[in-house]
Amino acid sequence: MKRKLSHIEHIVEGNIVYFLRLEGHFSIERLQLALARVQHKHPALRALIREERGGLYYEADCAPEIPLRIVQRFAEDDYRRECERELNTAFAHGQPLLRAVWLQSELESDLLFSTSHRICDGASMLIIVKEVLRSLYANDELIPYEPITRRDIIGDFQPPQARKRKLTAFLLNGLLRAIPTSRRTPENKEHFLEWSADRTVSNLLRQRCKAEGVSVHAVFLVALDRALAAVFGEKLPKWIENPVDIRRGRFPALKDDMLFFGGGNFKVQTRQSPDMEFWARARALNDEIRKKVEQELVDIPGRFHFAEMLCPLKSGQIQSIVRLGDALKMNGSWNRFAFSNLGNIVISDSDAPFRVKDLRLYMHSLNFRALCLVTYTLDGEMRFYCVADEKCMSRNQASAFKREFLALLQDHLQAADASPGDGSRTLAAVAE
Repeated sequence: MKRKLSHIEHIVEGNIVYFLRLEGHFSIERLQLALARVQHKHPALRALIREERGGLYYEADCAPEIPLRIVQRFAEDDYRRECERELNTAFAHGQPLLRAVWLQSELESDLLFSTSHRICDGASMLIIVKEVLRSLYANDELIPYEPITRRDIIGDFQPPQARKRKLTAFLLNGLLRAIPTSRRTPENKEHFLEWSADRTVSNLLRQRCKAEGVSVHAVFLVALDRALAAVFGEKLPKWIENPVDIRRGRFPALKDDMLFFGGGNFKVQTRQSPDMEFWARARALNDEIRKKVEQELVDIPGRFHFAEMLCPLKSGQIQSIVRLGDALKMNGSWNRFAFSNLGNIVISDSDAPFRVKDLRLYMHSLNFRALCLVTYTLDGEMRFYCVADEKCMSRNQASAFKREFLALLQDHLQAADASPGDGSRTLAAVAE
């Protein structure tokens, strides 16, 4: 069975790498078995991408076994070298869309899992990570899934004004076909920053959010908006894009442990109510987020229906669009900043013969330039990962953004009834 890659799947080409540090032991045979079992479960890991007649297709149930590289681990930061290699190695057509690297040492091991963003987002990659780790020591049955179909997303959606939509798609396709193809090699050069808040500070932030009746996501968005405004000034990206997990009640076919398929997002305009008190803005934004997510879940079938009528862009055409953005000084990312909150990650298991000491994620875009912040909580500690292409945000700007983001949270974190001494720790413990 074959399925043509959609317009969206052509655009989102990039690599995601998860790094895990484990204390304990397991065998190569068990790791290979775990990879095989997880591949057997997920259709996206059993499929290959083929190129035929100038187009890209998924071909189901024909992928060879997931490749595993074994590297000797000599130093604690050896994983960074291997992460860099994995991030910059595109998934070749005819190869599985998941790779694994095992950095071995006597007491600790590092595992790297790399996948293509075409089949996986950050949250979905966690599913793979958890299942592989579980399969290293448990023999739980992993029942294979059937491939997700168009009907699972679109259902019985019937577009209003169908002729008008077809005409719009026809005209847009004409514009897309007219985009010239660039022969230049992509020049995406990214840098990243990582920092964290310890458990005490993280708990303090969660408690304050609960007292204010807002989500942590809303608070991060307010701090993000104002930190970006302070760093970019008039060149501030216009929108902050937030991914929406479409595996919600509206789409029962997309079970909790299904892999990524398309996804959705909602946008928040930057520089909104800059003079509003911080927590008042967070409360207003909390209500706005809820409404936007509800509307996005309603709109997804129609958006997918329309996207399927669009012609896929070739890599060279995407490069032309990127260079046009450069010429128009669109911050290298077409005035967008992406923000993803993965929430609380629970990955430890008392039955495991090993302990997960650390987990981190890294990303690299092979098409459009990256400009984003990812947050998650591990073992009660909030983590932050900012990745930016050099044409979107300089290293100095990234460092300034980090300082401003932390300062904003610190200034507004202390509870109203806390004494001055209680706030002395706040987020000063965050920066690494």
